[in-house]
Amino acid sequence: MGFLFGEYSIDLGTMKKIESFLQLIGLPGTPHDVTFRLEALKGLRERPDFHPEESAFEHIKIVTDRLIETGDPDLILAGCLHDLFKHDTVRINPKNGFPTCPGHDSAVASFIRREKGIQEWIESFGADFETVASLCKDHMRFHQFGQMRRSKQEEFMSRPHWKKLEVLGAADNMLEEFDLNNLEKSWKWKRKD
Repeated sequence: MGFLFGEYSIDLGTMKKIESFLQLIGLPGTPHDVTFRLEALKGLRERPDFHPEESAFEHIKIVTDRLIETGDPDLILAGCLHDLFKHDTVRINPKNGFPTCPGHDSAVASFIRREKGIQEWIESFGADFETVASLCKDHMRFHQFGQMRRSKQEEFMSRPHWKKLEVLGAADNMLEEFDLNNLEKSWKWKRKD
């Protein structure tokens, strides 16, 4: 079974055959808005204490490659898109002189929810665009989970995409090794019992 996207038909089994981020974004039908923004991110160097990789593009590549291991289309596409709007929202933090990108998470979620072509591209891989948008929107808040009040944590954990957000949050942390069998070690916060 396939999905017609523009002039291309993408077999839904394609996602299972994806082996790398570069392969994913090189497929026919990848929207120009995605490839254009990814290209711009090659020149964005982020805070080295949080992002030792050479650019935001390289960060997205690492996160997506980690998530390909899951075989989950929602996670793979969230990895590919989660930081897509960093170049659009970048400014210099006057306190430390490093780039910061406030609102990039909301910007990409709005983009996914607004643009029919992006929705069709996401769905062509068997992913749900609303889940991908929600994962992208919540990925920064996930890193602050340990600082939330208990009531806010409970509300956050009740969201339908919480289990997937745990995986994305682990894959998004460049300071720890990613281990699908031990996600907690890769989170930026530690669970309190």
